[in-house]
Amino acid sequence: MKSEARRERKMATASVVASLMAVLSSSSSASAFAPSSSSLRTTTTAIDVSSTKLFHWANRFDVRFEEQSSDDESPLLQETAAKHKLQPISEEFTRRSILSIGVIGTTLSTLLSSSLPANADFAPGGTLLDRPVYVTYGNSEASPTRAPNNSNVLFAQDNYYKFGSAAQWIEAGSTEFPKTMPFVPSQQRYDALKKFNGRVQTSKDQIVKIGSVSSGADVPDSDDPAYQLRALGLLANSFLASENTGTTNELMLARWYINEMYLRIGDYRGALQNGDQKDAEACYGYLTKAMNSYLTLINRSISSKVGDQFSYL
Repeated sequence: MKSEARRERKMATASVVASLMAVLSSSSSASAFAPSSSSLRTTTTAIDVSSTKLFHWANRFDVRFEEQSSDDESPLLQETAAKHKLQPISEEFTRRSILSIGVIGTTLSTLLSSSLPANADFAPGGTLLDRPVYVTYGNSEASPTRAPNNSNVLFAQDNYYKFGSAAQWIEAGSTEFPKTMPFVPSQQRYDALKKFNGRVQTSKDQIVKIGSVSSGADVPDSDDPAYQLRALGLLANSFLASENTGTTNELMLARWYINEMYLRIGDYRGALQNGDQKDAEACYGYLTKAMNSYLTLINRSISSKVGDQFSYL
């Protein structure tokens, strides 16, 4: 009895799947399978062999379509191959199949009739957005040399990775953006500032230094340790996230500014090598904006108990 019940359940599943295939096929003008009004009967579902093989993956749910050798003379297989249809199932499972088909059909109709905006796109992190996604969206002064998949930056999981857009600059000393800051224990911030304070100062000094050169050969590569950009990221990790908060939006924002510094150093160096002084000055200006935005974000988490705030470029 259990074997028969299991067999009937498999038969019912196959009927639902086959009917679902018919609904999907009927919604596509390019499909070769166009079911008639009688193809979705409650007890019998026809399958057009011109577009659906007898041993289609959907039929693996039904024991009546188990593969057999070519010399097998099973009457059941011969009859099925001749008619290309599933056999009637019991009345008990017919009612259940009708209900399943109704639910699935309603869901499919909703999905097929609704459409995403024409400019919808995915952020590198997988977020589906109802707008275009590109590296300068939201800030025309962001580096255009950032890879669309965020593969050429120091910290891949930044503001662009999650939101698919560039962040706005923060005016030096401003507290208007972002609106709030994550709570991080003051002891954690104190320890981090004590550890990375000198390296942040070194990073600032190096950026000031390259601003007075006239040749691209005098500008170290973006990944040169002289810039201490990774140290900026480590400081941000301790200032803008904790074990309780995980990776916050504010931390991703700080990483975006660091990544912009990384990219703009390369842009600045390239402009000098090409002899384009105007472009070099613009790139250096965006580099300082990125550094000051980062420092402003960090300074908001430096209270008198933590230490002294950083000065700006």
